[in-house]
Amino acid sequence: MTGPNRFLRRFIGDASKAGRAIEVAARFAVEPGSGKTAVRFRLTNTSGGPVTFTIRSHAYRTDGPWTCTVTAGSSREGWFDAVTYADGWYDFTVPADVDGTWSRLYTGHIETGTPSVTG
Repeated sequence: MTGPNRFLRRFIGDASKAGRAIEVAARFAVEPGSGKTAVRFRLTNTSGGPVTFTIRSHAYRTDGPWTCTVTAGSSREGWFDAVTYADGWYDFTVPADVDGTWSRLYTGHIETGTPSVTG
């Protein structure tokens, strides 16, 4: 079930099994390049080997997918600039190469206080 503005989060899989420890965290923040609110995500890998995350847009963006390899015991951050590219709408999934049953889904709309387009 989705909330207002199609807000939906889906977390599938247990990446802590078999020695893996990976996670994706997302929040809204101002992206320095555009100065607009965007989805800022942090890809974390506390396992013993590298993990490649792939960010796949299901709607609103036609570029991508984007891949990011995170070395063991580290994290990386990136931006999904939904306001600049899609009137604030976003819909993407982030799976990891170490487990085909694990993924994180983020869908919704970033409110900016200005008139918007229905997604």
